Amino acid sequence: LDRAVDVLVEMKDLSEVAVGLAYSSLVLRDESLAAEVRHLEDRLDEMKDRLEEWVLSAARHYVDHSALRGLLHLSQAAEDLGDQAQQMVWIIERQEDIHPILAVALGDSDEVVVHIPVAEGCEVEGRTLADLRLNIEPGFTVLAIRRGGQYRYRPRGEVRLAPGDSLIASGPDEGRDRLAEMCGWRLINRDDDTAMVFEPLESSLPTG
Repeated sequence: LDRAVDVLVEMKDLSEVAVGLAYSSLVLRDESLAAEVRHLEDRLDEMKDRLEEWVLSAARHYVDHSALRGLLHLSQAAEDLGDQAQQMVWIIERQEDIHPILAVALGDSDEVVVHIPVAEGCEVEGRTLADLRLNIEPGFTVLAIRRGGQYRYRPRGEVRLAPGDSLIASGPDEGRDRLAEMCGWRLINRDDDTAMVFEPLESSLPTG
């Protein structure tokens, strides 16, 4: 039962990430965030199927099935949130025009969204978000951190960055070169119609 609860907690966290990234994708009209939402929704589907298989297998050992039914209901709720998040971004995925009323509700944004990995030996390695104060300089808000295949949405200030982390952050276009530099990269492609391309800074290259 403990294992099933752990899966359920992870599903809850992933569904919250999916909804948050879906909203950010709509506000910023960013296709890369929409793709992240689809990835999370696929993971939620897989986890729900795995949990259902465990519940069916465990049912024979439980006289009272109410706890097992509760697990199924909660997993379905988390999976439904993932489905709703995916539906939120279909406008972005299909490159449809946002209805004027929805645009007013969301508000126009001049910000960009970047996905930047943390390189070994870079300026942000080993430092907390509170210490870095990225929201002040270069003016970026960290929407999520992907670490070891898992996401943390709206990470708190005590989170310490490590090599291999991937930052999903939004901020002003003029600040993304500086953010890339802090993470150990030089932005060499600034074409808004294509994915950003980075090359490592000399200071972050492995030595020896």
